[in-house]
Amino acid sequence: MSWQQVLPFNLSKMGTRKGYCLQNDREAFGITKGTFPSAKADMESQKKNGTLHAGDPPANVAVPVYVDSTSKYEHVIVCDHGIYYSDGKRVNKPAKPFGWGELCDGVRVVKWVDDPKPEPTNSFLPAKGYWCRGDKDPRIDDLSKFMYKVFPAYTNVKALGPVYGPYLEASIKEFQRRTGLVPDGMTGPKTYAKLQEYGFKY
Repeated sequence: MSWQQVLPFNLSKMGTRKGYCLQNDREAFGITKGTFPSAKADMESQKKNGTLHAGDPPANVAVPVYVDSTSKYEHVIVCDHGIYYSDGKRVNKPAKPFGWGELCDGVRVVKWVDDPKPEPTNSFLPAKGYWCRGDKDPRIDDLSKFMYKVFPAYTNVKALGPVYGPYLEASIKEFQRRTGLVPDGMTGPKTYAKLQEYGFKY
């Protein structure tokens, strides 16, 4: 799971007026309407709704960061992919930030999302990613039967069975030659995909 940017941060649009830090940040995120009168009010709102977080900001997104700049009032800056900006200028990382927020002036700028699910592993190919000479498996029997049925002109009956032997290897090599693949005799992802185009199912 990871943080995803909802509103992009644009440094060129960030305001530079001193004392208007929240407005400056809002402009950088493209937020047109203000909600809170100050960075402190914005931060207190995030505390209440649970969108204020301690620790370092996420490294892959831009978020507002609340800091005590003068020991008199709270200030809000933006951390964009690990780089901090205040009122349109790059600044040093704050020593003791109050925290970082998911919102800017009440508008969501980042969200927590599930990472994309990995593509399901291919159930036909083995863990190493390919079949080659010497392998033995019931799945190879399905392949050899397919080759013998669909390509009998260059698949010897001796290729049948659960062993990836020289006859099946020779049949796969010929298939690869005829379909523009590298004729290495192994059945990997590219060869398997091409076999599927010719009707092989597993």
